[in-house]
Amino acid sequence: MTRDLFEALAEVHERITDAGHLLVCTDYDGALAPIVPHPDDAFLPKEMSDVLRSLARNERASVVVISGRERADLQARVDVPGLVYVGNHGLEISGPGFVYVEPSSLDAGLALEQLTTQLAQRLQSVSGVLVENKGLTASVHYRQVPPEDCEGVRRQVHAALATASHPFVLAAGDKVYEIRPRVYWTKVSALRWIQQKLDREDALVIYLGHDEPDEDAFTELTEAITIKIGEVENTAARYRLTGPKEVLRFLNWLERQIHEDAIPAIR
Repeated sequence: MTRDLFEALAEVHERITDAGHLLVCTDYDGALAPIVPHPDDAFLPKEMSDVLRSLARNERASVVVISGRERADLQARVDVPGLVYVGNHGLEISGPGFVYVEPSSLDAGLALEQLTTQLAQRLQSVSGVLVENKGLTASVHYRQVPPEDCEGVRRQVHAALATASHPFVLAAGDKVYEIRPRVYWTKVSALRWIQQKLDREDALVIYLGHDEPDEDAFTELTEAITIKIGEVENTAARYRLTGPKEVLRFLNWLERQIHEDAIPAIR
């Protein structure tokens, strides 16, 4: 059963106290940054940037920001040195001194371009829809689409995928359809790669995810502290937080714990 994280701080504190190193892995949209009508308008609040910088400077923690966004876009929006940035649902990674792109995902580039072109044509008459080609994956945003047109968007996405020249995987997010190539690589694969690269394979993972695609990570990371951000419906995460304000509250608490032995009061 998923529990409110702030009602379980004692057990979380015990686990982080026993851990030698923490790998703090968090989503961007909906976790660090508020959800906004248009993805280009998302921003990282200064208070969130400050706590990420503090965590990144601490020898007991490594911070990973993972997103469906392109890695370069994600890194530009967060802009905190020392972090590991993971874009396109784990397919591209960068950190201090390294860059990695999952090789087989590159093979789908032409098919992805053809698919997004077709989707844009199919959906050009739908008000508020946005088709985004992110190089390795694609997104169809429909947050601003009138409710009566949302089912039509869903049908057009499925119809386009049915005729695509390359196999793709479709996942439904928060008012967005995420399309990625069918490769044997997930967010957890990216996380394990990062642990090896940083020589932190024994680190305690703290994973904060906002969207439906994070459920696979919640299920697979059985030893991690998994936290669902937002509405909780049949989630596999151990804990829950309501949104970025509570994420900020938790990260500030966490930052203090790796300096202090006692649990200070939540303010």
